[in-house]
Amino acid sequence: MSSPDWAGQRLSRRSLLGSCIAAGTAALAGCTSGSLEAETTVTREYDGTDVSEINVQGVNGDITIRDAQRETIQLDGKKRAASEEDLDRITLQADQSDGRLSLTVDTEGSSFLPFGSSPLQMNLTLTVPEGLHLTAEATNGDVDIETSEAESVTADTTNGDITLLASAPVEIRTDTTNGDISITLPATAEPAISFDTTNGDTIINRFQADSTESGAAVDRMVGNGTHRVTATSMNGNITIRGREVN
Repeated sequence: MSSPDWAGQRLSRRSLLGSCIAAGTAALAGCTSGSLEAETTVTREYDGTDVSEINVQGVNGDITIRDAQRETIQLDGKKRAASEEDLDRITLQADQSDGRLSLTVDTEGSSFLPFGSSPLQMNLTLTVPEGLHLTAEATNGDVDIETSEAESVTADTTNGDITLLASAPVEIRTDTTNGDISITLPATAEPAISFDTTNGDTIINRFQADSTESGAAVDRMVGNGTHRVTATSMNGNITIRGREVN
């Protein structure tokens, strides 16, 4: 399978001013101060026979992806809101074409919430076939991906942590503005590593020589650099570690 086109990726979040981030974080804290008393579950299943790429886009909520030996794509979602009426404002759109399945959470009218309002939240958990290009994008939420044989993985969030565990070497691209990034690869992997954080530490262990650097960009070739691992965070730590695979 060919790698997805990343040429049109969004502008680097480093273009944001520090004052804007501080203001945005304060606004987010105000928006999430309300209670989420209503909730409901959503279950969907899609045929994965002709799918080579999955793109998941969330707004407020976590995204979890696991791959397995299967032919279907299982989605389990949980909507949360302040009231039953607000739950209806959270929808999940699915579009499948040219080998790509796009799943998008739409939170109607929640782009600008009054101070003290509760967000419209939807957490997504997907179990997908092996061998796919996986992309997960969130605005306010964590991204957690565990894969055994993905072709590539892209994880992106504005306010949240990214956790990625790969049982085999894979092309990885991760980006968060406010959050930590943790990537675990097989100890035998030979990645070409490119990390960059403005306010945080970069930690590499169990790949030739351990490395820890503060507030810096790190470029390191392990072995032949058979696959690229890229991680960018403005405010957060970045860790890549190797683990023994049975």
